[in-house]
Amino acid sequence: MTAKHECDPDDVALVSAIENGEFDRASEILARDSQNGHVHPVGALQVTALQVAAWQGRIDLLDRLYEKGAGVNDADKIGRCALYYAAHRGNIDVTEWLLRHGGCVDAKVGIYSCTKSSPDTSLMTSCFVGRKLPLPMCWGRTPLHEAVKNNHADVVRALVEHSADVNAKDERLITPLLLAGSAVNRDDLKEMTKFVEIVKILVAAKVFVNVIHPDTGTTALHHAAMLGSAEATEILLSNGAWPMYKCKSSGSTPLHIVASTGSTETLMVLLEAMLPHNIDTRDQINRTALHRAAYRGHRECVRALIEHGANLAATTKTGITVVDAIFAHIPRPLAFLTEILDSCVRTTNNSPLETYDNITVDFGTLAPKHQMQMAVVTAVIAAASDITQLAILQHPLVETFLRLKWARLRIFFFFLMLVHLFFVISLSIYAIMFIRDDTDHVVTRRILEICSCFLLFHNMIQVLLEPRHYLRQLETWLSFICATLSLITSIAGEFAKCSKEEIESHQCAHWVLHSMSIAILLSWMQMMLLIGRVPMWGYYALMFSTVLKNILKVLLAFGYLIVGFALSFAVLFHGNDQFRDLWRAVVRTVVMMMGEYEYEELFSRTENGRMSFLPVTSRIVFFVFIMLASIVLINLMIGLAVNDIQGLEKEGHIRRLLKQAEFVAHLERVTSHRIFRGNWLHPCLRILLHSRRDIPTKITLFSRENYFYHVNHLTESPSKIPADLVEALFLLATKTFYKNDNLASKNIEIGDAKLTSILSNLEEQIRELKTQYYRNLMNRRSLMRRGFKRKSVQRRL
Repeated sequence: MTAKHECDPDDVALVSAIENGEFDRASEILARDSQNGHVHPVGALQVTALQVAAWQGRIDLLDRLYEKGAGVNDADKIGRCALYYAAHRGNIDVTEWLLRHGGCVDAKVGIYSCTKSSPDTSLMTSCFVGRKLPLPMCWGRTPLHEAVKNNHADVVRALVEHSADVNAKDERLITPLLLAGSAVNRDDLKEMTKFVEIVKILVAAKVFVNVIHPDTGTTALHHAAMLGSAEATEILLSNGAWPMYKCKSSGSTPLHIVASTGSTETLMVLLEAMLPHNIDTRDQINRTALHRAAYRGHRECVRALIEHGANLAATTKTGITVVDAIFAHIPRPLAFLTEILDSCVRTTNNSPLETYDNITVDFGTLAPKHQMQMAVVTAVIAAASDITQLAILQHPLVETFLRLKWARLRIFFFFLMLVHLFFVISLSIYAIMFIRDDTDHVVTRRILEICSCFLLFHNMIQVLLEPRHYLRQLETWLSFICATLSLITSIAGEFAKCSKEEIESHQCAHWVLHSMSIAILLSWMQMMLLIGRVPMWGYYALMFSTVLKNILKVLLAFGYLIVGFALSFAVLFHGNDQFRDLWRAVVRTVVMMMGEYEYEELFSRTENGRMSFLPVTSRIVFFVFIMLASIVLINLMIGLAVNDIQGLEKEGHIRRLLKQAEFVAHLERVTSHRIFRGNWLHPCLRILLHSRRDIPTKITLFSRENYFYHVNHLTESPSKIPADLVEALFLLATKTFYKNDNLASKNIEIGDAKLTSILSNLEEQIRELKTQYYRNLMNRRSLMRRGFKRKSVQRRL
């Protein structure tokens, strides 16, 4: 190329005219060109007129330029050819024209950089030629890259049909498939249809569907999931896409992304292609797909994941369970969880005309696989903020589950209670024998030591399992103190042998007696709390603990009043031995609150007939004490106790289930410890522990009328489930059946309406076709008649 051609003003004017849309002026310039000299590159970017005409979509100009010798595959300074512009703009007519005229389908931007000399800088107008043309985002991309990126399905099909390389990689190792959908709005149905068509075309051309994006670590399936395209997702999965591949940036799988976007249809496609154990795959912060769906508030996605076995008790690195996310982000979480639990109780009948002989109860939602079965119930208790949300424990499915778990685990409870009973009895007998100086108490001491060691071992397992939980429990500290004191006193009893006379003369080791007395009191108190764990007596234990807490609160609030009266009495009755120091004064004041005044002893005279107290002030203070402490304060505590009991009658069922669930979870955690899975334990014992710890996740219950006919097929004995619970489960199954039946009938009605509309449209089309057919037939007959008449006239003539 000569400098004359580079500096020709008509060359620059031609390219500028096409670039600015002045096509008439461009035609005039081409018409004046008799030597075909206006096909050369111009400007700093070395742009040709054919490239700009391809970008503008002017086939007429392309024909004229091609006739004048313009090169179809000429590239500018950065490698952009005419086919690149056509693919970028999505002009299918220009693309096909270029392909017919030998366009290179695999030309890469930046590969064929022009090395020709730059134009003369004196011609300043040439520097601005091509500034409106699109700049490539990455070097080394082919026209197919640009067509896929800009979602031009027709251009993609044309390029693929002309053998374009569908697995071509740019300099960043990105293939066209990784660019599919990158510029698509998921709410635009037309663009989404083009995206699906592009995926179909590329997959049919044997594209590598599992190519990984070098920057994000995502695949094409991640992009399809992000756009919520169920059809594209199904196409990729059917051609070997990896449904559980984790992206490099966040560790998210396509299932995580779909759960976040809320596309239920796409989610169902992925769930059908996955193995059940992969549904709880975690990302980098241990979030599952169920976490993601719950965080976004997608109710239907959460429901679908739970129905396919997702774990409600899955925990993130920060300790947040799925149940926590549901309670925090799902509107009306209690109603939502109730609907999910309702769907777990179903009838086995297929027709509403049949009788409900049996039902299937599925505990899979409450008892996830490869995790402790009480994990979900524990998560629900931890997530509930008040007694209203804890009402979910009254659901027949949850209550039945707790009943069956208790029936399996109660043998361990009774064993623990038996050990504690031996402990308190041996401790009491040992203390009595010790103070009586009975020398024959070796057997009792040995039993006490064994029981104390067992209780200490039990407490250590509890603390090792969940230190934060068990260190806050009163029962844990009571049991630990009792066992420690008893073990110490039993060991010290061998060295501190005291006779009865030494005990009475206070020459014996006093700390042994103090330790025994405290251990006995706390051990029997612990026995009371342990018996309160039994469901039959749990309500009374709950009443006791609630009343005790409120009375302690009242005493702490009004304790200053009691101390004030005690100090006042110590001053007023300074001559009385009962108020000699502060401790005696406080104790005596508390006893007086109960009504033990001993008025005559307090206000008695001395032998000289004089008062040993301040008569006027003491009587006034004593009267005020009777009014405030004995009447007001005591009646206040009684009223609060009665009020608590009445309140517990309303909430007692929920709170009893709460205590039962906590204790069953405690027994399950203890029996699931790795100590009981060690090789030191006999295999039969390990099997026994496992069988006693877990219950079947699906059972069948039969009605009373058919029980004796189907008793051999029962998985659980009806005696373990109360009759009221069985009746509630049958009612729930009936409700669920009719609800689903109504939904099915609605769907049938909707389907009938659609079918009716389709049939009516077909009838209208048939009528139109018939009308058109009759019209054509009549026209033909009329034409034939006219032709026949003309022939007959001609014959006559």
